[in-house]
Amino acid sequence: MKFSKLIADRYAEEIDLDFSKIQETVILKSILSRRSIRKFLNKPISKELLTLLLAASQSAPSKSNLQQYSILVIQDQNIKNEISDLIGNTKWALTAPIFLIYLADIRRNMKITNDRGYDHKNNNVDTFMNSVIDAALAMQSTICAAESIGLGVCPISMIRNIIEEVKVICELPKGVFPIAGLAIGWPDEKSKISIRLSQDIVTHLDKYNEKDLINKINKYDAKVFKKDPIPEKRQRHIDLYGVAKKGTWSENISRQLSIPERSHFKNWLKKNGFNLE
Repeated sequence: MKFSKLIADRYAEEIDLDFSKIQETVILKSILSRRSIRKFLNKPISKELLTLLLAASQSAPSKSNLQQYSILVIQDQNIKNEISDLIGNTKWALTAPIFLIYLADIRRNMKITNDRGYDHKNNNVDTFMNSVIDAALAMQSTICAAESIGLGVCPISMIRNIIEEVKVICELPKGVFPIAGLAIGWPDEKSKISIRLSQDIVTHLDKYNEKDLINKINKYDAKVFKKDPIPEKRQRHIDLYGVAKKGTWSENISRQLSIPERSHFKNWLKKNGFNLE
């Protein structure tokens, strides 16, 4: 598929540029055409392929080479079942042949620093942020690698809704917490491409500029609604706000953000080894 087609699909509109002189690579096409997969074939992933995917994870950039993340490979069926029972409507994720949990991990370097005779003095917000970014970059690197060879994936933020339960089930020590899960498997569906905000909304040239933002969002809503309106079953907080007359992106995210989510998260982090100073 040509870049012009991939770009048009991603933004639901034609872009008046000539991409024909840019080399078409497998990885770039894979990234531009990516979509989340929530249904997987009952087909295993070999140990060799898993090893390559984990190597891809560890090939991601890492702040100062501190490598402040870990990866849980959930393969015990009993543990899968326990998490599945807790994760609600996202339990399909545990049917994937591989389920990974990416962990922000400041514990390992604290132990190393103390072992080498130094005092670790960086248990702070910056280190927390760096560890989360390290883990997220590792996860994204896995996603790119997996999708480039035909695997389907879907990140699972719902893991943070059951953070205490995951801590107990997976025996996570202080200084370690899950940022997200990642379901990986051979696709058993052809899902839709998510239409993204136009580049003139997300991209700023030299200085931040939100001029005409709402009009641009209205145009984006109209594009998305035309191709993929949000049905009643996917609308947020119908119990509070009722069914929207038009299932638009901005209506749905506004409803979602109007209700506090994971209000316990900061306190949980502070109780579990992250000072956030």
